[in-house]
Amino acid sequence: MSSGPALRAIGLRKVYGDFAAVKGVDLEVGRGEILGLLGPNGAGKTTTISMMVGLVPPTEGDVLIDGYSVRRDPVKVRARAGLVPDNPGFYDGMTAWNNLWITARLNEVKDESRIDEAISRVGLSGWADVEVGKFSKGMKQRLGIADALLKSPSVLLLDEPTAGLDPGGSDDVLRLVRSLASEEGLAVLMSSHLLHQVEWICDRVAVMNEGRVIAQGTLDQLVGRKYYVEMELDGDIDAAVRSLLPVGKVAVDGRKVTVEAEGDVRRRAVDAALRSGAVPVEVRLRRAGLAEVYRSLLGAGS
Repeated sequence: MSSGPALRAIGLRKVYGDFAAVKGVDLEVGRGEILGLLGPNGAGKTTTISMMVGLVPPTEGDVLIDGYSVRRDPVKVRARAGLVPDNPGFYDGMTAWNNLWITARLNEVKDESRIDEAISRVGLSGWADVEVGKFSKGMKQRLGIADALLKSPSVLLLDEPTAGLDPGGSDDVLRLVRSLASEEGLAVLMSSHLLHQVEWICDRVAVMNEGRVIAQGTLDQLVGRKYYVEMELDGDIDAAVRSLLPVGKVAVDGRKVTVEAEGDVRRRAVDAALRSGAVPVEVRLRRAGLAEVYRSLLGAGS
């Protein structure tokens, strides 16, 4: 096993005719780490994941999993990468155990105890002999993770793993993913549109747009020192805004005035409002989150 990152994409590019779907993506995921892959529809996330597991051949670049190249050693790469699509496909008329038995045979996993272990790991032991057609979507998603775990991968790739799940089902899946990384050392790449979920469980975040990674890092690195001072004002709002403009970027919603700035500028904002004759009735400080960073990178309408 390579001592470097479990997953590494180098200059990954995919072109269909005249259309470049992925344009030189560089990513790394370490063992025990969860990388959240964000971006709007059409950003290239699913194509990137498909190249990482050898389902789609890259036009340029390469993917290394445990040091093995998807170009030179595709069989070894697929043996080490577990893919969980947004809608895992199973035979509804067969039990969970029998569905995984088929996967085990296709992956030359001969030890049938691995099926029981995988089902247990995702919390479905009591449902092993139940037809999958009777499962909820959240249970099918967990079974999809069990399916990916059968070959004991070092990398787990999840494409929208909580799409269509209720809050309880989403929490179950996310806690499972977090434990697979923290307790078993899997490198996890998870694409999602749900920013609060990515912010909750991911160690680092990469944002894609139009086929490129436009930003990546920890949340602290992406957010920096951006803060919001939110004030409820009594008085002349227009005069207060003019006074606040030197402090930071100002947004107004009725009598609520928000000042965006680098660092904690509460004292300056309150002083500026008072100089205008407005009285701050309430003042709150809020640090920027992933949603603000995402909107800033992609535009306010994203």
